[in-house]
Amino acid sequence: MATAAKKWIVGLDLGPRSDGAIAFGKWLSDQGGDQLVGVHVLEEAHLNAALRYHHLTELETSALTTARAKVASADATANFSVLEVIEGRTAEETLAAAAAYRRCDGIVVGRNAPRDGHPLIRLGRVARRLLRTLPTPVAVVPPDFSLATAGKGPVLLACSLDDDALAAAEFARDFAARFSRTVELVHVAPSPDHHSAQYLPEATLAKLRAETIAEAETKLAQWAEANGLAAATRVAKLGAIVVQLAEHARACDATAIVTGSRRLSGFERLLLASAGSELSSHATCPVFVVPPK
Repeated sequence: MATAAKKWIVGLDLGPRSDGAIAFGKWLSDQGGDQLVGVHVLEEAHLNAALRYHHLTELETSALTTARAKVASADATANFSVLEVIEGRTAEETLAAAAAYRRCDGIVVGRNAPRDGHPLIRLGRVARRLLRTLPTPVAVVPPDFSLATAGKGPVLLACSLDDDALAAAEFARDFAARFSRTVELVHVAPSPDHHSAQYLPEATLAKLRAETIAEAETKLAQWAEANGLAAATRVAKLGAIVVQLAEHARACDATAIVTGSRRLSGFERLLLASAGSELSSHATCPVFVVPPK
């Protein structure tokens, strides 16, 4: 049974980067009755420079006027219960504090990279740091997301088969029920080709791939059964997690991808890629990264 509507902080940077976040927020509100709180942060470093030439009230008024115009241009004024401008040390810290103060269920932010193309900077500082700390579930949305491009397919749950996926599974199940979508479990196993493709015959590689897929399907079915998702569609794939999930999301017109987080430390991030951050950087649909309980 679906739970009640949710409440989201929508981060507004007042540039094109937040266009997709506003559009997705409107979709959440229109389709699920979710409540939106729009927040633009006047960061300390930029604010101190501007205060040499303008009064604080003038800056706040100008930013709020721009935020209202930005939301109005997306035909989303009626979807936002609150639009506010807040001063803070950093945008990510202030958005997290606003989410806690207003008892929101999550934060929606835009990213730098559009759905297609290969820009060097894909996430942007605020999205990257929010995904690093994950004070609450965070949705990262391509800047060119629109109501017209909103997916009509399933909600994809990235299944690591570890405990970090449990909170994400609960989130995906609730989200899919509220928006009348199905949940599709996707588990990506490492391909056996990586180290042996140069010296093994193709027939042997084909057998290894088949065995690896079969093992992945068995483990995924066991995990789904153990976590109340036995009825969900299951897909096992081979290869790189981010590439396979992003391609599958595009192919099935996914509504969103939901993934858990291992909460890597700074040192661990130097050695290991964060699947949540990488997916959020490359997927053509919104990506929810859910912290473990």
